[in-house]
Amino acid sequence: MIKKSILRFSILAIFCLSFANFQSCKSGEGCELEQKYQAKTDKDGNLSTKRGKSGLWSKKQKKKMRK
Repeated sequence: MIKKSILRFSILAIFCLSFANFQSCKSGEGCELEQKYQAKTDKDGNLSTKRGKSGLWSKKQKKKMRK
């Protein structure tokens, strides 16, 4: 009984440790998500100064808040 539990635990531990070693990013290329969500830059490498549009309020609500 004890040997079975030790065997199960060791198999589970080996599986967990091997799973933790998998890399989610390609070596030499970086992660796709990092490139997707990084700040936009212009041709000189400077950060963009454009402001984004928020869809938090509708046009009517924005108009009411301005008054």
